[in-house]
Amino acid sequence: MSSSEFLGGAGQFAGGATGAGQEQRGPRYDLRPLSTGEVLDRTFQLYRSHFLLFVGLALLPAAVSTVTNAAKLVLVRYPGTAHSGAPAWALMLAGVLSIIGGLLALVVYGITEAATIWAMSAVYLGEPASIKSAYKVAFKHWFRYTLVKLRQIWTAMWLPMVLFIAAFSVAGVVARHRGIGSSTLVIALFVLAFISLIYGLWAYLRVSMAVPAAVVESLKVGAAMRRSKQLLASRKVRVFLLGLLMIALYFVVGMIESPLLILAVRSRGAQAIATRAIQLGVNFVAGTLIAPVGAIGVCLFYFDERVRREGFDIEWMMGKLAPAEAAVTELPGPAPEAPAEPA
Repeated sequence: MSSSEFLGGAGQFAGGATGAGQEQRGPRYDLRPLSTGEVLDRTFQLYRSHFLLFVGLALLPAAVSTVTNAAKLVLVRYPGTAHSGAPAWALMLAGVLSIIGGLLALVVYGITEAATIWAMSAVYLGEPASIKSAYKVAFKHWFRYTLVKLRQIWTAMWLPMVLFIAAFSVAGVVARHRGIGSSTLVIALFVLAFISLIYGLWAYLRVSMAVPAAVVESLKVGAAMRRSKQLLASRKVRVFLLGLLMIALYFVVGMIESPLLILAVRSRGAQAIATRAIQLGVNFVAGTLIAPVGAIGVCLFYFDERVRREGFDIEWMMGKLAPAEAAVTELPGPAPEAPAEPA
């Protein structure tokens, strides 16, 4: 989609929240090229100033994950209780629940990320935004956003997955037949598999802006992936630093959870279940508070790349000025004077 088409759809981008008689506002933040530090600083600034909006959007995936884990905890009767182990049917049901929960989490996460990016874009460009309007836009194309997330994961994981499967398969054959020289092949395959993880990270960074492109520019899956690669032809390191920041935040949460995990392993009976329930609560709070940071940061990098490469700031202001100029030119002139009646 061209920038002119995007600017022409500014009212639609706002999700219809701006009424016909309301005056559209300009960007609340200056649209200019930003350094990595400025983007990260603005990420937290936006998060603090609209805390309830972004946390409210993050509640859904955190709640789905917590409910799924709690259901599995009830089914398997957490190890260390009075029973020596869960029955076979409970373990099978827990496995099925894990698969369903994983698929549901992927769908919900894709929808929530799209809703967060829409809300952040609206706030950043001076448009009104709410949780209801953000989810309304996200649910409209939920399948597209889910496919985008799947494509991102597949882009990063297909090569490491193939190499690891090949390495384990060859290792199994070698263990049975003990072929001469096969051990070297197994080691080489495992080394290539671990090296391919670096490629997977690089491939994921290339398509990390696919969701903002799909949301803001209404692009389909393939076009959104190509758009992300175009915008991130360089400066992938900045998105990598954002990922390191997210890892550091979750690492802090892990350090907080570690005493609970140790206590859950050592405790028995109701105390173990209560400890696990507290751990689920900590995960719920952490997921709700941390998840919006990544979506906001990626969206800011997306706008920054458009400003640098395409002059998005100038196009946006021109799109705002064009309706005002048209309104001025269409103003009616003074009415002609009526001819004077004869005396």
